[in-house]
Amino acid sequence: MQTTNDSNLNNKLSAIDKALAAAKARKAMKTGDDSETQPSAPAAQLKQKAEKVAKAPREAKTAARAAREAEREQNRQKRSQERTARRAARAAEKSSAKPAHMKKVETAGSKLPKLDDKSTLTFNEITTNYDAATIATLALHLQHFNRVMATKRALNQRVEVGQQVRIVGGDPKYIGKTATITIARRIRCWADVPGFAKPGYFFTSDVELVESSMKATGTRG
Repeated sequence: MQTTNDSNLNNKLSAIDKALAAAKARKAMKTGDDSETQPSAPAAQLKQKAEKVAKAPREAKTAARAAREAEREQNRQKRSQERTARRAARAAEKSSAKPAHMKKVETAGSKLPKLDDKSTLTFNEITTNYDAATIATLALHLQHFNRVMATKRALNQRVEVGQQVRIVGGDPKYIGKTATITIARRIRCWADVPGFAKPGYFFTSDVELVESSMKATGTRG
């Protein structure tokens, strides 16, 4: 009876030992698996370095994108400032510009022949002391006088090649200059005018002989 009990006890102890041994084996296997899945210290460092290397290009791209955006913004501001400056310059030019009709008047005035000192004094005296109506009336009388004299010259004056003439009408750029007749017709003529490359074309009423001019003014050559 005693022997049977001892045998049963030994069987129970053996079963417990086997269970403990199996538990230890499972624990050992689990520990081994964990050690395999967890990287060693050098492997962890390599992984961190790899992550840093992978992260660097992303940071560089981000910095480059920010730099491009900053440059674009700077260029936009520059263009905006330039447009503002151009608008201001145009506005200033427009405000200081003379009216179009005044430009035309001044351009026409610049094409008039020059006045000598005596005629300048006369012109200034008239424009200073006379009113607009009187000046307009005087201008009309002077125009009529010139027309009468041109008609007389056209009827009575004949010019010949080689004669010296004084230009008194026609293109304003020639008026007052002395020229030499090169081609003579009944009512038209051509003359070499000093300072001009090509001969000038005139009606005979636009010129007067230098001798006649000197007799009229009392001057001598």
